[in-house]
This record gives sequence, C-alpha cells and structure tokens, in this order.
Amino acid sequence: MKKLAVLFGAWMATACVYAGEVSVLDERRQWVESFYTYPIEFFNQKPLLLKTEYITENKQKKDTVLTVYTGYSMVNTKVMRKDYYISDKVRAAMNGGLVGASAPMMFKTNEEIPIVGQVSVDRQDFVLVPTELDGFVMLVARDGSVYGHLGQIRDGRLALLDDNILTSPDNFHFSPVTATSVDASEPVNGFDLRYDGIKNGQMVFNYMAYNPSDGKSGEFQVVTFPKKRGNYRIDDVVIRVLNATPERIDYMILDS
Repeated sequence: MKKLAVLFGAWMATACVYAGEVSVLDERRQWVESFYTYPIEFFNQKPLLLKTEYITENKQKKDTVLTVYTGYSMVNTKVMRKDYYISDKVRAAMNGGLVGASAPMMFKTNEEIPIVGQVSVDRQDFVLVPTELDGFVMLVARDGSVYGHLGQIRDGRLALLDDNILTSPDNFHFSPVTATSVDASEPVNGFDLRYDGIKNGQMVFNYMAYNPSDGKSGEFQVVTFPKKRGNYRIDDVVIRVLNATPERIDYMILDS
C-alpha cells in the first residue's frame, strides 16, 4: 500500500510538470506570434470615423423686411459638425469578389456583410470582414479596396496569410454602410444676435459668438444704440432698423 501511494504521488508530480509545460509552451507561442500579428479593435467599441463635414445654417434673408419680438433671434449663423462613421457593415459595390489560393468568395451588388472589427496595418486602417472560412477575414480599406492578403484571427489578434488574393473584376470593392451623427444643440462656430427691447431709451441687443475651438462656450456681449432708425454694425453683422418698440423690432439684414 505504501508503494502504491509513492507511485501515485510520483504520477501526480509528473502530471503537474506536464501541465506546466503545456501552459509554458502555449504562452511562448502567443508571445512569438505577437511579433507578427496585429491587435484588433472589435466592434463593441466606437466605430471608425470615416469623414467629417461642416454645415452652415443661416435661414434669414438679406435685404428683406423682417420682424422679431423681444427675446427672439434676429440673425444667427451656426456651423454644425456632421460625422460619418463606418457602421458594422460594408456593401458590395458590384457583382464580383475574391479569387486566389483560398476558396472563391463572390458577392452580389449591394450585398451587405457584417464587420468584425478594425485593425491598423503599416499605419493604414482596415475593417475586418468575415469570410466563409471560419476565423478568416478580409481587410477592407477606407476607400473600399480589398487588401491583397487574407487574415486569420488568432487569440484576438490578426495574422496575415502569405498567399496573395486577387479581386474579380479588378476594380471590385466595397462601400461603407455609414451612420451619421449630428449634434444640433452644440454649434462649433457662428453667432446669434437677439433683440432685448428698449431700456432707458436705448435699443438693447444680445450678441453671442460661439467659440470655434469647442462650440460649447463663447463671447457674450450686450450692445445698445439710441432708439432711432438707421444702420448699425454689431461685430460683422450690419442691420437697418426701421422701427423699434419694447415689444418688437422691424429691420433688414444688410450683411452678416
């Protein structure tokens, strides 16, 4: 019985060493692979920004008689930021696909394929599109073109395969399925001029210039003029006052 206990103990020690070797070898493999693989940002994070546009809103007409009541805007210009993000899909721009050493992968025009995540290879951004081969992905650049090698996801990282792939036709590419984001409550630039009635015989105007650096703050000033008809300049805005009362103002915008 004693010999059996000794043998059992020896077997347990050997099993521990063996398990330890497997763990060490697995960690070593992952360490070696980290030198030729790329980290992946999976798409449970913020999508990749494709482009940004700035939209100027200015609804008031120049050289037209206008009327506003006290407390309301006479003239304003707002520059809004509109961001286009690559959503979680791409769309085939035409019939075609990939040919090469791997199995052919063909798509129909406007066919949508989900995106796994995004990666940066040699300082170029790509989104990862799954293929029919489990764990293998295509790399699609911002312009929709397909990278010349497939990738394989290993332990959450991307490894590039050596075999070249070709597109058929040559100009086959994808289009991003975009999602837009506009925050109309926070202009990034512009101004707002409001009429604030008559006080102590003076016409009172409130002028706000939005801060172009963040759009969330700005320069606020109160401007007064004698209560009479005429042309008045407030910063870059030129108005012609036709009539002003404590309740309303009739005016024209000459420049803004």
